[in-house]
Amino acid sequence: MTPARQPGQCPDPPRLTWPIGQWNPSCVKAIPEQLVAQVVSDISERMADPQYIQIAVGRFVQSQPAISQFLSARASAFGGEAVIHAAFHSDIVSECFLRQLGRDMLPEVGFQDLDRVAQDGSLAKLADEQPAIANYLASNVEGDALRDVIALVARALASVV
Repeated sequence: MTPARQPGQCPDPPRLTWPIGQWNPSCVKAIPEQLVAQVVSDISERMADPQYIQIAVGRFVQSQPAISQFLSARASAFGGEAVIHAAFHSDIVSECFLRQLGRDMLPEVGFQDLDRVAQDGSLAKLADEQPAIANYLASNVEGDALRDVIALVARALASVV
């Protein structure tokens, strides 16, 4: 018989989804700076195709409908172009998690996952949990409010891996 898991401990084997109230961000291995740099470099090369951003945003929107609705709901606050930027940067973050985990796709984030991570300062928490992703956002996303929204998305993605 397997001993009961104590609150805050990581499951063994790791879960694909976490019950509400049981997500432990310290169970998600931090993505190394080198991996983020490689993803950004690869995406920079792909951007030679003028349609790449449109393709990347479309792929992300289809794979994460709850996040897409969450971002769209902020269109009035940020503007439509900023929402597209948020979806694009969220796709980059998603690709970092995919490479870290060696997967082709991530589980779908639900509204409950977004709610769970929205209860504390997303950008500050992301810097603790995924410093390389936080550094990427600090260097590539203009505006604290937009950075915080993408940080929340990054934490929601981490919560389902």
